[in-house]
Amino acid sequence: MRNLAFVSAFMTALVVIPSDGTAGGGVTVIPRPAVMDLREGVFVLTDRTGIVCNEDSGTGAYLRDLLARVTGYPFPVCSAGNPEESGTPPMAGPAKTGPSFPQDDRIRLTLVDEPVLGGEGYRLEVGDSGVDLRARTPAGLFHAAQTLLQLFPAGVFGPTADSAVMWTVPHVSILDTPRFAWRGMHLDVCRHFFPVEFVKRYIDYLAMYKMNTFHWHLTDDQGWRIRIEQYPRLTEVGAWRDGSMVGPYSDMKFDSVRYGGYYTQDQVREVVAYAAARHVTVVPEIEMPGHSLAALASYPELSCTGGPFEVGKAWGVYEDVFCPTETTFTFLENVLDEVCALFPGRYIHIGGDECPKTRWKECANCQALMKKEGLADEHELQSWFIRRIERYLNSKGKQIIGWDEILEGGLAPNAAVMSWRGTEGGITAARQKHHVVMSPGSHCYFDHYQGDPAFEPLAIGGFTPVEKVYSYEPVPEELGPEEARYIMGAQGNLWAEYIATPEHAEYMAMPRMGALAEVLWSPRRGRSWEDFLPRLIRHMAVLDLLGVNYSTSLFQLKAEVRPGSSGRGTGYALATPLEGGEIRYTTDGAEPTPSSALYEGPLRIDSSCVVRAGYFRDGALQGRVVEQAFTISLSTGKAVKLKTPPDRRYPGSGGFTLVDGVRGHPERFGKGWIGFQGPDLDAVVDLGTETVVTSVTVDFFKGEGSWIHLPRSVEVWVAAGPPGDASALPSTFETVGRVGSNEIASAGNIVRIDFPARSGRFIRVVAKGAGKIPAGLPGEGNDAWLFVDEITVE
Repeated sequence: MRNLAFVSAFMTALVVIPSDGTAGGGVTVIPRPAVMDLREGVFVLTDRTGIVCNEDSGTGAYLRDLLARVTGYPFPVCSAGNPEESGTPPMAGPAKTGPSFPQDDRIRLTLVDEPVLGGEGYRLEVGDSGVDLRARTPAGLFHAAQTLLQLFPAGVFGPTADSAVMWTVPHVSILDTPRFAWRGMHLDVCRHFFPVEFVKRYIDYLAMYKMNTFHWHLTDDQGWRIRIEQYPRLTEVGAWRDGSMVGPYSDMKFDSVRYGGYYTQDQVREVVAYAAARHVTVVPEIEMPGHSLAALASYPELSCTGGPFEVGKAWGVYEDVFCPTETTFTFLENVLDEVCALFPGRYIHIGGDECPKTRWKECANCQALMKKEGLADEHELQSWFIRRIERYLNSKGKQIIGWDEILEGGLAPNAAVMSWRGTEGGITAARQKHHVVMSPGSHCYFDHYQGDPAFEPLAIGGFTPVEKVYSYEPVPEELGPEEARYIMGAQGNLWAEYIATPEHAEYMAMPRMGALAEVLWSPRRGRSWEDFLPRLIRHMAVLDLLGVNYSTSLFQLKAEVRPGSSGRGTGYALATPLEGGEIRYTTDGAEPTPSSALYEGPLRIDSSCVVRAGYFRDGALQGRVVEQAFTISLSTGKAVKLKTPPDRRYPGSGGFTLVDGVRGHPERFGKGWIGFQGPDLDAVVDLGTETVVTSVTVDFFKGEGSWIHLPRSVEVWVAAGPPGDASALPSTFETVGRVGSNEIASAGNIVRIDFPARSGRFIRVVAKGAGKIPAGLPGEGNDAWLFVDEITVE
């Protein structure tokens, strides 16, 4: 890998790597090789070790440069004849023509005709006679080199020579081939722009994990990032926006800072060559027909309305899209001509996702085109659009791939599909005998949270921890063996709405990238989280030396709020992320230390407090401290009945969420809230016994950008318990308080209703939703969402 600055310390309490490169009695290689036989003994690098190639091997020079940097040894590279073009990084200086070092002190790289290895597989043998890397292709040799490097002590990835280390590799025999042909990572450079040096570093990470596809998302509503010589306004205008969204999407707040950037064609060539040298193919994405506002701001004549437009400042989807006119197709074909010349790979990604049809429905030209072509609706018009672009790219020797919306209205004849909205699109395409790349948001969207949102940087939402990524199976179980052949593989996506810096991008990608890489390379049989986890922890020493700002959410305690015993208070259960170690906690908000109270079982919380807990190993805190504030009231932990259950997308813990003592985060909806779209909240809290009450407080979430509105009214009733059946609800309630929209707007997201003291057992709360979203607001005409959390009774 590249020489990155050392920016973080070893996790010494977790990672111990002996000098023979092994740890815990095994080796630390990610992704896990298909077949690996670890043997007794080690191979030791010396100042006499040389590298022998049977071709002009850039991989040989790559190994020489890296090993020489950290060992201080020269590592001469010698040719064994039969040179072939490798397509890998060129050797610095001429190779020697014959060996000048001992036969048993060599690293040999050999191209062989061994069909079982396929296009990317390899054999790696380490023994008394030296190190042998064998493959059918230069790509296979490069993958073998990545495995070899991970077999060394982690210091091989360090920035400088370390004379104190004995550079050894365990004796081992490996036969390794990838499970899937497409093993990819995506990077969005439109919402936030990343410099060339980071893009190259990102590609290095892919190469280390034997991933072979870099999906470069280059155009979108918020910025056009690639110079097109025939259309200079794309980067003069389209690459810059006059402000960006700041904070949660629901706040709809913006700064006024001019923001942007783009890549020159020379920079694109530099990145493509850099990736090719590491056997990574770059797939550019040029969005069409939607997500095209930056292009329309540059050339408004490509729209249905003629503009004017400005480059998008808000995240999300815009109504204005490319209009399917001859002017637009001439523009797109000219753009694609320049793109095809820059990217030698087979595929061009044309987007195709989230294309609103509003402008097309209102456009006389679009309606006339639909009538002329016999198209039933605007979905078929999009399919016609994509088919025309496909024909053009096919004529240039390229294939198209697009997000799964390109299925709508009919799939273009030769198109491949990237399935992101679950697995359904991939299943449909595979059954139609189209190639598929799986990338569902559930497992492959690395812009989602990977730890408790309360302790993580702001993200778009979701929850995709590294364990969930590792559990992913790319081949849907609905497909038979023949259909499954069309699943090319999968990729992780890093959308950058909330990722503004390279350091943050690394945090979101790592270590999830390594988990996905193993899913895509290693055989399904034999893979297990229990095997992967200790290897991943040891591998973090490598990430430290590379200066990667990876997430440590893996070490975060798992916390769960539960109903308290006998309907009293609430319970707080904690679990360690790994075997061994212990949990220490405080209940006064103080930082936990190794001498704090030892956690021995779920805590009963029956008074308001702040619990802070940490995971300790050998007296050292691992990961972040977990903090949870509890607000305990008469209603905490009591039984709740809901007239209508919450929406399945935001169920929380059902009625218990309303009385668990934990107030939802006021800026992040999702965890801690229950959501209703259409139905009102109608909840009855059973206090268990007759109790004097004087107030009820209800928390609501406001996020109009996400269609979440405050209620138009909140009303509270009180009732005594009915005689006889203790579980039956009373037939009549007494109204004790009501507030309307004006009072709610003034109160904000916390609505408190005070009333004269009443004695009762049952508290009924009804919050009327806002109804249809008014014109001019996001989601206009749709049912507003109502998000509710804690009902506090005093």
